[in-house]
Amino acid sequence: MILLKIFIVFSVTKIAFAQRFSVQACPDAGLKFIYISSDVGWRGLGWAWTQESHKVHKLILEIDFATASLPDTTNLGILKILNFYPVRNPKNDKKWNIIYEIIFPIQDPLPDVTKIVWNGQNICDNAAAITPEKPYVIKMRAVYNDYTKEQSFTTELVKNPVSTTAAAPVHNSTSDDDSNTVGCGKVDLTNIYVPLVLEGKTIERGTWPWLVSVYSYSNLKLGFKCGATLISDKLVVTAAHCFFDIYNRQVKTDDVLVILGQYNLKRPQDQGTRIVYPESVNIHPRYAKLNKIDSDIAVVVMPERVKFTTYIRAACLWKGPATIDSIVGELGFVAGWGRDENGNFFTELPKQSEIPVVSDEVCLRSHQAFSKITSEVTFCAGWRNGTEGPCNGDSGGPLVFDRDGRWTLRGVVSTSLLTDGSNTCNLNEYVVFTDVAKFTEWITSFDSEYNF
Repeated sequence: MILLKIFIVFSVTKIAFAQRFSVQACPDAGLKFIYISSDVGWRGLGWAWTQESHKVHKLILEIDFATASLPDTTNLGILKILNFYPVRNPKNDKKWNIIYEIIFPIQDPLPDVTKIVWNGQNICDNAAAITPEKPYVIKMRAVYNDYTKEQSFTTELVKNPVSTTAAAPVHNSTSDDDSNTVGCGKVDLTNIYVPLVLEGKTIERGTWPWLVSVYSYSNLKLGFKCGATLISDKLVVTAAHCFFDIYNRQVKTDDVLVILGQYNLKRPQDQGTRIVYPESVNIHPRYAKLNKIDSDIAVVVMPERVKFTTYIRAACLWKGPATIDSIVGELGFVAGWGRDENGNFFTELPKQSEIPVVSDEVCLRSHQAFSKITSEVTFCAGWRNGTEGPCNGDSGGPLVFDRDGRWTLRGVVSTSLLTDGSNTCNLNEYVVFTDVAKFTEWITSFDSEYNF
């Protein structure tokens, strides 16, 4: 309880945001990386106990970080000791506790903690974080005098102390391409060897580099909402209904983030992922949010163009015939983190299925309810076998087709009928997709440089 009070005194505002995206760094060291906002970026908040129960008056905290090269070596970050209080540790012993904050000089990729030393006590040793991709070490040192309440801080940047000159050249599968001329709809086959598979199986990382996860905040808690599709280095396409809460209120753009290159929902900061706070979220003006039928599509515009990597690439945007007849009977691929056959609402790793497109006539005849949830800008697809196809949590995700060797976006997962007595999708019925081909002009209008 004392520790909680300390944090409240420290900053009510920061604690409100501290419930946002946190990633544990250096387990057992008490340090967490916390994403505050797109303007503020990452912060580190940590705490550590003294070895002795008596109070010490000179506090020395040293933290090292492995980082990629810095664009500005005059800014190496800041380490602050915030508070020093007696508390009960997990063993119920009275110990003195230090609380500190780190302001990072680089946001992407985030530096990795390599060492934490508190008054000579080594409480974290993670030298393995020093890699060829992060060859520099930022050494921070904060000294606090509890008598005078004065604090000093020093920092320096050193080259990786572990020699890597003798190591063989390594291809970095997550590094940026020299340019974004790799083209849409192509998987990086130099690093990804597993082909697309069928029957709702887990996909290998990198086989769907255009698959994007969408998150939003509700009551200061971050939650996964939908899948989405990267269609250029600037634009993401998803479903409009992903940006409305349970009270049918539109979510603010500031409360939305997308993660490019994500594979494991439990590991948003895996190497190769990129967290982006959108510049804008654009709901189609014809979207009828009360019945969620017409024009269930949205475009997320990113604040800057992203570099394509093995794990981040764009799908092609449909530019063939826009009639449904042109794809009826074809098999398309759909993927996402939605409900699985075991009843899990979200799966840790994305799964994919191959499903056929059916005509509007077949869809409407299959169940009378489809007359209320389909329109001239939707189409239906699925096996109706009860197991394969998109479900809860797959909303907004892509349905792609192979067009001349390139994976091309034609559908956005929109809605489905519900299983009787539950709030889960009914895969014994078809699934409704928003037809992207009907919106290409509107989608590309958000990027004047889009090469369609």
